[in-house]
Amino acid sequence: MAKSNALVTQMKKKYGAKAINNGLRLNPADFMEMLKWRDELDPHYAKLWLEYTYGGLYNRGVLTERARLLVAISQAVAMDEMETLESHIKSALNLKVKPREILEVLLQITVYLGTPKITRAVRVFKKIITKAGRLKEIKASQLPIDGVTKSRDLEKERPTWRVPDSKFPEREAMMQKYGWHGISAGIRLQPTHHVETVIQFDRLDQNYLKLWLDFIYAGMYVRGILDDKTRLLCMVGVCAVLDEQIQGEPPARRADARCDAARSARSVVALDDLRRHAAQPARRAPVRPHPQRGRPRQGGLRHAVAAGVVTRAAHR
Repeated sequence: MAKSNALVTQMKKKYGAKAINNGLRLNPADFMEMLKWRDELDPHYAKLWLEYTYGGLYNRGVLTERARLLVAISQAVAMDEMETLESHIKSALNLKVKPREILEVLLQITVYLGTPKITRAVRVFKKIITKAGRLKEIKASQLPIDGVTKSRDLEKERPTWRVPDSKFPEREAMMQKYGWHGISAGIRLQPTHHVETVIQFDRLDQNYLKLWLDFIYAGMYVRGILDDKTRLLCMVGVCAVLDEQIQGEPPARRADARCDAARSARSVVALDDLRRHAAQPARRAPVRPHPQRGRPRQGGLRHAVAAGVVTRAAHR
């Protein structure tokens, strides 16, 4: 312990206390190990890294610590960085983020990343939670096996829809055909593209459309464990590190049309706080209107405009 304290004191004198204190607060399990090898191998790089991350980006205060860590967790999974994921999970738990919320981020990004990466990520999560003796918190916070379906009411949801009748004349027929739960959630959460996707898949593959609606819109997106803003910021973060770009033609847009609108323009811009995970190339794509459709070109941020969120300026 004395040796550890002496090392901390030494590093503070060398690099300044601000970033060191913030690193110890945010990441007590791993911070000193990360700093130690940087200091040993290249002190100049260590100084730049400290000032950029723990002394800079992590102090901006635009995102809450909870939101920033949950987004970072989602990005670590997207990049298949299990070691980084473990570090972020420990940091989140240390800062009182609920285990159930961390797990929910991992489960939600199944929609974007599929199951193999999520399987690895949940194994990491379960190992950490079990070792910490907190698995009981997960079991105590489980949803009913049918989710929230029984508590939903069609008539109460109608006023929340953001697609007018004139833009979706097939709505009642589609709800009769596929069930209202998925359609309702889709036109509330994703008014810019949900209707187009439903109509398209109704023509192409009705069995798949039913499975898709039930899993994503009637299932995952309405679980309510995360507030919509946090869930959507995590999904935008995933799209950002994957460098998911909007393409012009509708068939190409189907793949990345899932990243919906976050509630705060400032919060969306603040995802740049996390770009050290994606590095510069994946974060330099500007968000500019498509020349023909007036839509932003970066998939991860396009739907931050969908609910009237201000488009951010191109990052330079």
